[in-house]
Amino acid sequence: MRRSPGVIRDRSRPDVLGTLLGRIRVATGRFGRVELGAPWGVRLGPRDTVTLHHPLDGEMWLDAGRQMVRIGPGDLVILPHGVPHSLKYRPDARVVAEEHWRGPLTEDGLSVRRRFGGGGARTVVLCAELTLTGAARSLLLRALPPVINLRPDAGDDPVPGLHRILDGLREEVHDGRPGSPLLAARLIEVLLLQGIRAELERPAAVGTWRAALGDDRVGRALDALYGAPGHPWSVAELARVAGMSRAAFAPLFRELVGESPIAHLTGWRMALAKTALCEQPDLPVGRIAASVGYGSEFAFSAAFRRVVGIPPGRYRATAGTADIP
Repeated sequence: MRRSPGVIRDRSRPDVLGTLLGRIRVATGRFGRVELGAPWGVRLGPRDTVTLHHPLDGEMWLDAGRQMVRIGPGDLVILPHGVPHSLKYRPDARVVAEEHWRGPLTEDGLSVRRRFGGGGARTVVLCAELTLTGAARSLLLRALPPVINLRPDAGDDPVPGLHRILDGLREEVHDGRPGSPLLAARLIEVLLLQGIRAELERPAAVGTWRAALGDDRVGRALDALYGAPGHPWSVAELARVAGMSRAAFAPLFRELVGESPIAHLTGWRMALAKTALCEQPDLPVGRIAASVGYGSEFAFSAAFRRVVGIPPGRYRATAGTADIP
């Protein structure tokens, strides 16, 4: 079978983003179709979820403090860090707190429809909240800005396939066929991953964590340590993977990543261990220790306590409570 050249991956280049995306999980917490009539404005508080807004009809303004963005039909706006923001029918509109919206979403409010505002020009928006979990969550969020604004019809930075996904999502929300809430939720999750990838493929400022993801030399080292956390990596071996001398590699890595290679490796191992402790409660701590490169449970426990602040056993027993880092 003849393959399209567009699907062949250049294996000479590291796929750090692909490796990180493989270490996260996305789930739609809730979403709803909101009908807004001018005049209207609502203030949304901070949350620990990722927020997504997609106008189905009409336009609006998003005010995220230092950033004011006009959002038109078909645009996709993602707020990865759950920052507080306002949505308005025009930039100077008065806003009310979100609890004043009519028909609040319920705890499991998938595909909820509600109305808000006056009798003027109508804006219909799909709003969603998604949870992002997994070992790579903090690394990915670190690389993302407070607001991502994707315009599928714009000439610059096109996102392949985004238009088709948005069309499918609009059909599911509009038609309300059996299974539509489930299918719409899955499409929303794909949208988030598309948005993350599209944003991280944009040019990054030199000397930033984003730049590290796109640097071929440091990228090869990151791809290696992310993919094989149990390997006994040394700075010299990572430098060889990067195709550099140790003397040149170590300062470049620190400049782009913000910490030494070994400190970054330790942090990654601890992120993986924390995920395993929470998601696999019956897995012995010794096996988790071996999977992330520690020869003994004692050495792992000492490193875990030094980085996380508490022993792995206590972290597993109390993970998810407010007093745990």
